Amino acid sequence: MYMGVYHFTGDTAQLLEGHQRMLELLPPGVLKIHICLATESGISVYDTCPDREVFDRFSQGSGFAELVAAAGLPAPTVVPLGTVDSYEVHTT
Repeated sequence: MYMGVYHFTGDTAQLLEGHQRMLELLPPGVLKIHICLATESGISVYDTCPDREVFDRFSQGSGFAELVAAAGLPAPTVVPLGTVDSYEVHTT
């Protein structure tokens, strides 16, 4: 699994609303690890793909650009992070 981050710059409240619209456009169950957080300059979305090749193809593809535009989000700065070696999720 490969993780990258998408930094969206602008009004945080508007970007969070756009992120929610984007999630509603995706088929259920398509996301494995997907974390959105507010930052001083907007929002950052940490997301995984099966591998680096899929990440590169997705993040640079027209389908992603169209999804972002349909949600009313600006084009993000995309930063590849690396291979996920392990992760834990606790829901307490």
